[in-house]
Amino acid sequence: MAADARPPAASLDADSIPFHVCVDLVRATVTVSGELDRENAHHVLDGLTALVGTGHDRWALDAAGVVFCDAAGLRSLVTAHHLARRHGCALVVERPSPSLHRLLLLVGLDQLLELRPATAAAPPAAGGHRPLPSAGPLRAGYPIRAVPSRV
Repeated sequence: MAADARPPAASLDADSIPFHVCVDLVRATVTVSGELDRENAHHVLDGLTALVGTGHDRWALDAAGVVFCDAAGLRSLVTAHHLARRHGCALVVERPSPSLHRLLLLVGLDQLLELRPATAAAPPAAGGHRPLPSAGPLRAGYPIRAVPSRV
């Protein structure tokens, strides 16, 4: 059984992106698309709350269609994680969009949330640092002159 939450057509203006939440009770999956912002974040929590009585021990949040996420969207993901934990479940964010995945990494929520990207992320370079380029101005070896001091 799937439920779909959409804002009324009259409230859409020319610049807004439609927001959709689809709840699959059989697979314990909530699919989100559109802007995950303060206007729409509560819909995600409503969808996950619908999974409470399903008996699943793993909830999935399919975020492949998320095009934008603000602080309220991030807060809803953390709240969703705690909601799942309170009910003895694990929340997995599946296929986060590239922009959402990058944001989750930047703010450190990859340490709290279980992320399953669609493609495996490239492993970090040795020591977690970017390697120097093999050519170009960083490898040219230009001599650096000391700045003369004023006496």
